[in-house]
Amino acid sequence: MAKKDFTFDDLNNELSNLNPLGSVMNQSNFSEVTEWIHTGNYHLNACVSGSLFGGWPNNRSCSIAGPSGTGKTFLMLNSVREAINMGYSVIYYDSEAAVDKEQMEKFGIDTTKVNYQPMNTVQDFRTSVTTITQKMQEVKRRGGDIPKIMIVLDSAGNLATQKEIDDAASGSEKADMTRSKILKSIFRIIMTPLADLKIPFLFTNHTYQTQDFISRQIAGGGTGPQYAASIVLMLNKAQLKDGADKVGIIVTAKPDKNRFAKPTPIKFHLNFSEGMNPYVGLEQYATWDICGITKGSIEKGKKVPKASARGWICEHLDEAVPNKDFFTAKVFTQEVLERIEKHIQPIFNYNSESSSMDIEEMLNETENAE
Repeated sequence: MAKKDFTFDDLNNELSNLNPLGSVMNQSNFSEVTEWIHTGNYHLNACVSGSLFGGWPNNRSCSIAGPSGTGKTFLMLNSVREAINMGYSVIYYDSEAAVDKEQMEKFGIDTTKVNYQPMNTVQDFRTSVTTITQKMQEVKRRGGDIPKIMIVLDSAGNLATQKEIDDAASGSEKADMTRSKILKSIFRIIMTPLADLKIPFLFTNHTYQTQDFISRQIAGGGTGPQYAASIVLMLNKAQLKDGADKVGIIVTAKPDKNRFAKPTPIKFHLNFSEGMNPYVGLEQYATWDICGITKGSIEKGKKVPKASARGWICEHLDEAVPNKDFFTAKVFTQEVLERIEKHIQPIFNYNSESSSMDIEEMLNETENAE
């Protein structure tokens, strides 16, 4: 009897029977990001994805963490609006009872596309997401159509456990040590189904200062959210003033973890009355060489660069633009954005070319880190 070999093709066939999600890598798009959801600010897009035209990945988990008042919910609502504009429907889990219909409508959100789920415990959240994703996977396996969905949790840090509630009802003062374990369990359970269904999962989290000798800010909830999220964005704030008036906050966004872009901190503004301007942050790239924009004026019909000018001149405009009209689509056209995009690639993108580091410099950096 002739000996029958067991080839790689045979192996692939066996594995396809064991796991319908698997395939040969050159044919797999399971973990591939097929579209990006605008954050509401081009500079923040670059911070989280490496591109001005990127944003949140459509099949990964992303954490926005920070102290109270740093704009976490604001960013979530911006992202909900942008996702709906791209054809998504949204499941909005709210553990803080802090969002209502009127507030969403102020952000320009079509509330008919949002399923609002008040949520109290980590167990309830786990059951809800698991049930929904299992149902959608069953439909997908049968060849049925499933909707484009984005899941939002605001916030993971405020979810209680059933034990915590039961202890409170009984008057027990015992510390609840189960919450971090259950949160880690949630992420272990839902990550693969979310990727399979191309469901982006955005969640906010609280932060606290450690009691280390050198105190640092870390997100709550244990290691589960930290390990599972592809992007962990840490926020801090300063006051945004117009003269003596407080008109908003200046947010510093620092990636604590990012699988898509170099961890480069950026700043953006959240104005109390005007919201989030998509172009704020791009002013640092406004030079004639980078994008054809610079401080200046028009004198005798000619564009004259002048650092002390109160307006801006642009290659594509025949007029000087005052400061109040600078952060607009009139100045930052698609062509201008594309020119800035080329410039920022080495700053944010892992795949950009860079000069090799001198070996002596590399060794010195290692010694200093130790």
